[in-house]
Amino acid sequence: MQKAVLITFFSLAFLPQFAQLNNQMFEDRLAVEEADSGKLFLGINFLGFSKNNEYFDTIIEGYTLLGYQFNPFVSYNISKNVRLDAGAFFHKDFGNDDFSTVAPTLTLKITKRNMALLFGNLESSLNHRLIEPLYDFERVMNNRLETGVQLQAIKDGLFFDLWLDWQNMIYNNDPEQERFVSGISLNKRVINRAVALHLIGQTLISHRGGQINLNSPPLETVTNSAFGVEARREATGIVKAWAVSGFYSTYNNLSDGNERPYKDGSAIYFSVNASTKWGLDVMMNYWQGHEFISIQGGKVYPSVSEFNNARQREVMKLIIWRALYHKQIVEGLTMGLRFEPYYDLGFKSFQYAYGFYLQFNNRFYLISRR
Repeated sequence: MQKAVLITFFSLAFLPQFAQLNNQMFEDRLAVEEADSGKLFLGINFLGFSKNNEYFDTIIEGYTLLGYQFNPFVSYNISKNVRLDAGAFFHKDFGNDDFSTVAPTLTLKITKRNMALLFGNLESSLNHRLIEPLYDFERVMNNRLETGVQLQAIKDGLFFDLWLDWQNMIYNNDPEQERFVSGISLNKRVINRAVALHLIGQTLISHRGGQINLNSPPLETVTNSAFGVEARREATGIVKAWAVSGFYSTYNNLSDGNERPYKDGSAIYFSVNASTKWGLDVMMNYWQGHEFISIQGGKVYPSVSEFNNARQREVMKLIIWRALYHKQIVEGLTMGLRFEPYYDLGFKSFQYAYGFYLQFNNRFYLISRR
């Protein structure tokens, strides 16, 4: 079976494809434009989501995500390269009388040429453009906010994102530990010809510890990394672009005392995908992991269930198919449909998930100081 899977992937490499998941509709970049200097805007971010995971007899059981996120904010461009946003974030799960999250949002973004520095709420979640085994697509629906410091460089042929997400602050005699996750995502085009070649490096570091907390539980530092190469070509006609990519991923627990089932692990991840002119992407992935545990990655990939540490499988082998459809309805409003079946070769079971999404992201001019 394994040889057949690999042959399938190398054969598909010669077909029109486009590599990583197309999550652009969920990206919410804070544009800083010289023409907006001195202007005040009202902004609205809205995400309506519905995702049903029909998972049985695999590493995790099925569950459903259904609700919305609402983030109204005011945005003021202090100068041609400085933008300040302030607002509030509301997360509502249908079937829950209370809001799951109500939090203030504040971001200061400073740009210089292609570089950007952010302080406060980050351009987070799927904006990092990590592969799904390192960063779960579902975090845009259930754990979207990140706060801390971020440095970016985004231009033609280069994507660089370095960030620190501070998740839990502690004070003297605090019963809990401080927690943070730091990451780096780099995609560099090294050949720009008919077929472009990209080198990709991604790393997440999770740490929990502290010296002033009350009980001082054991420190823990865990890393996930992925290093890969992607060949990509733009096209015309029915298929707009094609690519094929391959990654080698790692998990390492650097702590003196390991509280997790495995100390380290590794995996390979291959992707092929076709992007069509109708807004439909079709994709195929192969994942093979050995004692791999993820910090923030998709729940179907690790060797240990996120919901139950007793549910383990030393080697995980998955064949994943995806159909993704995105359609802009009006300016700022995009609809998304996804169908994601997969076959678990270890558990010998067929699983599937499907989802429907509405994303609105826009700003409306209010007033200018001039």
